[in-house]
Order: sequence, then C-alpha cells, then structure tokens
Amino acid sequence: MIYQHRLIVARSGRLEQRNAVFEQEMLAALDEHGSVLIGAWEVLIGPESGSGVYQVRQFDNLSAWERHQDNVRRDRQHSGRQGKLYPALDAVDTAIVRSAERAPALPSSWPGIEAVRAAPRGFFEQRILHLRPDTVRDHHALYFDAVMPALQREGATLSGFFDTVIGPGSMNAGSHRSIELRRFPDLATWQRWREAQDTDAALRSLLRERWAPLVDRVESLLLRPLPYSRMR
Repeated sequence: MIYQHRLIVARSGRLEQRNAVFEQEMLAALDEHGSVLIGAWEVLIGPESGSGVYQVRQFDNLSAWERHQDNVRRDRQHSGRQGKLYPALDAVDTAIVRSAERAPALPSSWPGIEAVRAAPRGFFEQRILHLRPDTVRDHHALYFDAVMPALQREGATLSGFFDTVIGPGSMNAGSHRSIELRRFPDLATWQRWREAQDTDAALRSLLRERWAPLVDRVESLLLRPLPYSRMR
C-alpha cells in the first residue's frame, strides 16, 4: 500500500464551506475512483489552525494513484465536482508516503464511512520529522525500540508512521522525512504525556538526550478527526 498525505487550506472563514462541499460532492467519489480516504483531521493547534485539514488516502500502488490523478484531471476538464470545491481553497500540499518498516500495520480494507460515524473520536498529534540522511536508520531503530513503547505506557497509540516516497525529503533509496500520527483518547491523556516529559527523568533522558540529537527539526500539530474520518 501507499498513501497520499495531503494538507488542504481554506482561510478567511471558508473551512466550513470547504468541508460541506467535500462531504456532499467528493466523499462518495473517492472510493469510486480508487482513493480510499482513511483519515481526515481538522487542525486544532498549530499552523493553519481553524483553516487547515489533513487527509491520508490509501492506494494499492503507485499505478492506482496515477489512475486517480487521471480521473481528477478529467473531472476538472468537465467542470465537475472538483470545480465546486476549488473556490473554497487557498492551498493544497501533497506527498506520497508509505508505512515505515516496523510501523503499526494499517488495514488493507476499511469499513464504509457510515459505519464509523458513530464511533468515538480521539485527538491526534501529527509530527512531521525532518531527519538528516545519515541518521534515519538510527532514528527509526530508537523510535520503535524505545519511544513507541513509552507512548503506549502513557496511554497513547501510534496510529501510523510513514516515510516519504514522493515529495520533500524523498531520496533515491529512501527518505529523510517521516510523518508520525499519535492518537490520544482525550486531551487529558495528551497533557499527561506532555507533562511526563518534564517529570519523568527516564523519559526526559530518552527524548532529550537520545532521541533529539537524531532529529533535525519537528513540525507538530494537534488534530481532531472529522466526522467522516475512518481513523478516529
């Protein structure tokens, strides 16, 4: 599987308009065109708060993604559903990613949107990790051996960990840009995790002395799943 990681920005109070048009006009068409929307989150805290939406869409392979792009181009040429959506948008930024080795396995098939609407929604911390090319292997080994178990002890779940295939940070033989999605059942759990990094000496040492030197920079956001997000 590969995944399309996308930021959609609708500023000046047009996010609600964008969300309504997307749900009415585009949501059903995605599955029809082979683009399974597995995650959709509104930005609560961070850049583009109140105007940004992140999506993760699943494809069988790059060929399936290319076919989807052809479908979108044809729709645009005929002033179809895409034409109704674009007036509400200011920016769209896309990368193609895949699950990192040792990352939690994502399902290959997902329930229909209506089947998940009533399921509880948590909060997601999305972190885009920019790594130096020479630290990627060491970073991922430490992350999955030590950081992921620490998250789980504090009540969080690693929902996804992706490396970039096409887009910023991609290389011929790998990637030095990763996307981490952590799920917290509530804001209290998220706050406890943040506070534990100051009060727990072992956790502080892990993150500040062992993990941080392997990372060039981090872009962190707090996200809330939209009602039609399968990842919740």
